[in-house]
Amino acid sequence: MVRWGYWVGTGVVVAALAVQKARPVGAASLTTTVKAPGIGSKLQMDWPSGPESYVALSPGGEVGAKGPDQEIPVGSVTKMMTAFLLLKKYPLAFGSQGPSVTVTAHDVKEYHQDLAGHQSVAKVTLGEKLSEKKILEGLLVASGNNIAHIAADWVSGSSAAFTKMMNQEARKLGMHHTLFVGPSGLNPGNVSTPRDETILAEKAMQIPVFRAIVAMPEVSWGHSHRAIENFNYVVGHDGISGVKTGSTVAAGGCFVFSAPRTVGSHVVTIYGAVLGQAGTPELPQLQYALNDGESLINQLSAQLKSVYLVRSGQSVAKVSAPWTHPVSLASEKTVSA
Repeated sequence: MVRWGYWVGTGVVVAALAVQKARPVGAASLTTTVKAPGIGSKLQMDWPSGPESYVALSPGGEVGAKGPDQEIPVGSVTKMMTAFLLLKKYPLAFGSQGPSVTVTAHDVKEYHQDLAGHQSVAKVTLGEKLSEKKILEGLLVASGNNIAHIAADWVSGSSAAFTKMMNQEARKLGMHHTLFVGPSGLNPGNVSTPRDETILAEKAMQIPVFRAIVAMPEVSWGHSHRAIENFNYVVGHDGISGVKTGSTVAAGGCFVFSAPRTVGSHVVTIYGAVLGQAGTPELPQLQYALNDGESLINQLSAQLKSVYLVRSGQSVAKVSAPWTHPVSLASEKTVSA
């Protein structure tokens, strides 16, 4: 009886082990032990008096905004899209002049008409050859309305066809509150929002030649090499690297800006826009917008700081598995952001 009972007991043990062996082993689980670092109080911004403004970080995303994000006229800020599409049609290597276009009688006539209408222009002469780089300078620095139409005709054959292309590109970029009715921005029907214009600025500034041109304080223009000053009077000051201004009766003062900043061991770029800024008898509307943009940049710069995410040797995760003790994983390096 005892012998029988022994074998029965052994059989039960063996059977039990067989069952355990056949049972699937539970998967190991990974649990992070790093807590999100505190970033302190919410950023404090003294927003401009104008109807709409916006600030973002790249990388980092939106910082804040003022206003309803409603479409309003943007003036010559429109020329950012005109230049962007020119570069998309004819990609230009940094340091290259690119292909050229010959100035026609129609171009000369349009220049004189715009000049008589007290518009922003860059002089052209019949038969003159304008390189792509020179046209970009005429758009982004001299802000010539006549140059915008030359660029539009070159890219699409007509301003009407080019305007259609502008709106298609705006949709692709996610600029859902933007409408273009012409390549120069003179028409008040060219409307957008600070958020949309910041989207375009960040995209265009990824192109080296675009980035270099908007950082120029002036350009040498025409056969006389006359210096034309950038309407962005603050470019080069306080680390401001661009991007585009606009100023019309309908649009008020407009300024789309960029300013790279070093925070700890990282470089971030402040992007943003001030639209619709009114002037005063003492201060023109464009200068008001430039001052407001510079103020937003400086306010945000003063509040940027590097945050340690993980320090060397710090436990960052725990691995747990059946039938064993949890194992801690530690970081080999210090990581900040």
